[in-house]
Amino acid sequence: MGGRIKPFKLSFKTSQLLKPARFFFLYIYRVKQTFPKTEKLKSSKTIEKLFLEGDSHFKFPIKIFFLPANENENNLAAFAVPKRNIKSAVNRNRIKRQLREAYRLNKHLLEHIHGKKFVILFLYLGKVNPQYAHLEKAMQKLLKKLHDENS
Repeated sequence: MGGRIKPFKLSFKTSQLLKPARFFFLYIYRVKQTFPKTEKLKSSKTIEKLFLEGDSHFKFPIKIFFLPANENENNLAAFAVPKRNIKSAVNRNRIKRQLREAYRLNKHLLEHIHGKKFVILFLYLGKVNPQYAHLEKAMQKLLKKLHDENS
């Protein structure tokens, strides 16, 4: 079937020309919603210091431990699900993924605190597998509480 390749024809109205400009305007002010390696808390010394000297807030089923750390350029976060509460490793990993996702989507609430940076550990205290909506709502309330307390 040796046919010719037909040219691709664009058909659009003049009112559609404004949409890319509007998209570009929104794209400039969009918050970067990623969770790169530079924002992950991995230092065992820092985690130990966090438990000894840090403050905490609780909103079921999440408890956060936090410590102001102005020497960091980013907020550092870690997530934990105790084996005592959730026996299955598959379920523990799923809950940690959901916690990371909820934090990733709502971390912009912490970025407006006058240059303050935090080291944060999120601890899941529930006994059953949660709905994502409940985790996200608790995460939002905790991050807002942390923001309001330290503004």
